[in-house]
Amino acid sequence: MTQAYRVLYIEDNVDNRILVQRFLSFEGFDVFLAETGQEGLDQVDTLLPDLFLIDLNLPDMSGYEVVNRLLERETTRTTPKVIFSAGGVQQVKENIPQGEPIFFMRKPVDIDKLVDKLIFALQCPDNTKRFIL
Repeated sequence: MTQAYRVLYIEDNVDNRILVQRFLSFEGFDVFLAETGQEGLDQVDTLLPDLFLIDLNLPDMSGYEVVNRLLERETTRTTPKVIFSAGGVQQVKENIPQGEPIFFMRKPVDIDKLVDKLIFALQCPDNTKRFIL
């Protein structure tokens, strides 16, 4: 990877945070962590991430609320957002705005395919909503 992408990973499960951070850091990503939705939102303006990884079930707010707040900000509206969930993609489709750069990955994460999927989300040519299954 030629560019060190900045990723903000918002996840309350410490084991998932450690696993993903270690793996992505090894692959050349700069990974920043937040345990709650608000903690992640508080870091956005300082970090200016290239991509967000967002768990749907956070202790203080849903991942949908985090996504909606990011869509309201001019600086993060078009930044790719990858939603992690053990649930189905249909529920995600019903709860997010159409036409935004939002992606979906099912938990548990296939760590061997994670980098390729994130690179796809980062380099999606038309920057429209697509789902990664």
